[in-house]
Amino acid sequence: MVNSDLANKFISLIEESIDTGDLKLPNNATMNDLCTLFKEQLKLENTLVENLHGNFIVVGDLHGNFQDLYHIITKYGLPSSSVKYLFLGDYVDRGEKSLEVYIYLMCLKILYPKFITLIRGNHEYTITCKEYGFLDECISRLGVMRGPAVFKMINDTFPYLPLAAILPNKIFCVHGGISSNVNTLDDIRNINRFEIDTWGKSVIATDLTWGDPRYLKNGVMTESSDRGLGERYSLAKAKRFLYDNELTSIIRAHEVCEGGWEKSLVDCKGNILCMTVFSAANYCGLENHASVLAVDNTGGISIDVFDSNGDEIRCNDTFEFGPIDLNLLIPPEEEIYLLL
Repeated sequence: MVNSDLANKFISLIEESIDTGDLKLPNNATMNDLCTLFKEQLKLENTLVENLHGNFIVVGDLHGNFQDLYHIITKYGLPSSSVKYLFLGDYVDRGEKSLEVYIYLMCLKILYPKFITLIRGNHEYTITCKEYGFLDECISRLGVMRGPAVFKMINDTFPYLPLAAILPNKIFCVHGGISSNVNTLDDIRNINRFEIDTWGKSVIATDLTWGDPRYLKNGVMTESSDRGLGERYSLAKAKRFLYDNELTSIIRAHEVCEGGWEKSLVDCKGNILCMTVFSAANYCGLENHASVLAVDNTGGISIDVFDSNGDEIRCNDTFEFGPIDLNLLIPPEEEIYLLL
């Protein structure tokens, strides 16, 4: 069976399950073949995916919400030269259809490898998704014998996922964010991600997938996170990181947003240094909206917001990021701090 036939077979089974509610996966050997093909495609990408060009749909956390993933693909179309996709991680856990979400994305990567980029979130670690629902889903849906085997096959693909990407207009994209350990792009480029199967294997990988932007006082650049992993990074830290690496802004996921997205770090001139996008509507019953960001080839951004029924929510906000000016003072939430 050629690669495209195998991927299309899985996609057909997933699409059939939309109506029946019953996902009928092929045997474990065939499932393993799919995971192997997926890993072979990911091995061709660097840990930091660069030189991306074209128009992108940026998708935040999905957390097993296949309905929202399918809504996004149906609206914008399959990955192609005219519409490319960047997914920011957290594909599994907490939702009811993590299997569909992750297998569907594996298939899209196999079929359209140049037009879709998948990076790793903090839930793409065995230690996380064993605790927060994915293992339980595999067992409850596939049985106590087969469930753990499929769970392991999928988990074995996680270390192959890149950790960050750079979109047109030098927009840095990551699941969580930066930290005191992440100062240059080489810090990311030099990670041997294929060996990272748990948090302790790489502090930088942990920080990239667990970090959160926060306004911090007294010129603090970073501080420990109350999550227990990763760091909180301030506007000052974001500005320094972006300036030093000739980047314009950070787009990340990792946190639910009531409106589907939010401006996470903004300087005193209103320049957005960090945005959060979250793409799972009604996450854990919170009745939040979901969103995706449409980033064009010049770096211009528009926002598509939708609810749990897939109904569009009007959003007229558009953005374009510019060069970072280190001389701008930071907002009153932080004390004045001169970086130069």
